[in-house]
Amino acid sequence: MGTKWEYKIVDNSNSTSMGYSNPETEDFKEANKDKDWKLEMMNTEINKLGQEGWEMVGLNGNNEIYFKRIAQ
Repeated sequence: MGTKWEYKIVDNSNSTSMGYSNPETEDFKEANKDKDWKLEMMNTEINKLGQEGWEMVGLNGNNEIYFKRIAQ
């Protein structure tokens, strides 16, 4: 039997959809005020998924990123 995959769609259009509360977003903005905070937040979240075994396989114009990993 072939490899079984599981998939995840992540909406990175705003901090709330990435799992941050408003206070957490404000803290993140303050900590990254010398950088593009939204880009830093997206990188942080994508790296977390990579550490969990997720591999990015695509994205679309609606700020959705598609990931897959071997089913666990």
